[in-house]
Amino acid sequence: MRGVTLVELVITLALVGLLAAVVVPGSAALTDRLAVEHQALRILLAYRSAWGAALSQQRLAILRITPDSLAIRTVRNAGSPDTTLAWLAPGPAAAGVTLTSPPNSSVFGPDGVGLGLSNTRHVLTRGGVTRQVVVSRLGRVRIN
Repeated sequence: MRGVTLVELVITLALVGLLAAVVVPGSAALTDRLAVEHQALRILLAYRSAWGAALSQQRLAILRITPDSLAIRTVRNAGSPDTTLAWLAPGPAAAGVTLTSPPNSSVFGPDGVGLGLSNTRHVLTRGGVTRQVVVSRLGRVRIN
């Protein structure tokens, strides 16, 4: 039976250390990129869900995006002060992603058309990774 020499053990530990030094920083960047991409897709999904809620329920749908939450509320009619919470999800901050755009509310009419929308840009950042979710005046959403 042959044992392991000290030289073999040191060489093995040095190789494992080198591999860890190469892999760990790369995995942190990958984790940041995946987190930002996921949050950008969640914001895109929120806009599409608000549009779908307005069409399916034939009501006004209000989408509110903040760093802490994504929420869709529906309104029975234009003059009604009461809203019903249709959907609520944690915002990008829950995943450690920074949202640098101001809190934003978007309204979709019962026919799915965006009402009073302006060009909006949601900037998501984590680590060195940045993505933008751009919303047009018509409610079209794209990720840059």
